[in-house]
Amino acid sequence: MLRPLLILLALFAAAPVLRAEEPAVALTGIGSAPIQLTPQSLAALPVAEREVAFETSKGPATRRYKGVLLWDVLQANKALGGLKPAEQLKKTFLVSARDGYQIAFSVGEIHPDFGNLPLLLVSAVDGKALDGGWRLVAPGDKRGARAVYEVVKIELR
Repeated sequence: MLRPLLILLALFAAAPVLRAEEPAVALTGIGSAPIQLTPQSLAALPVAEREVAFETSKGPATRRYKGVLLWDVLQANKALGGLKPAEQLKKTFLVSARDGYQIAFSVGEIHPDFGNLPLLLVSAVDGKALDGGWRLVAPGDKRGARAVYEVVKIELR
């Protein structure tokens, strides 16, 4: 009788650790504290899927990406709330990976009324969930160098 109780206690003790390992992205530059983007919070946004072709060092490649549009993430978190379009276009954001890789984008690139780049925060590639966190993909780029693997932070500036 004691053994099943110990197993149950061990499972409850491990549950917070398991939740802590879920991939989260810190969205900063909005308010005083970072917003944690989790799989649960992003699941509330519309799903976006794109087939993307790009050049690699090994030749052309095509992948099917599934995730959410970064524009929708910004809108859902009221990142540009209260700003007129001209003020929004002054904003940039820096996307950082776990390994330190960083890429900068402008809000004008992804704003639906201007560049309309469907920048994707990706959770699955070719129907398979990603290991190690979220990926940012820029459909329409000729090369995949602006893709950011294992995104840990998006900083609005």
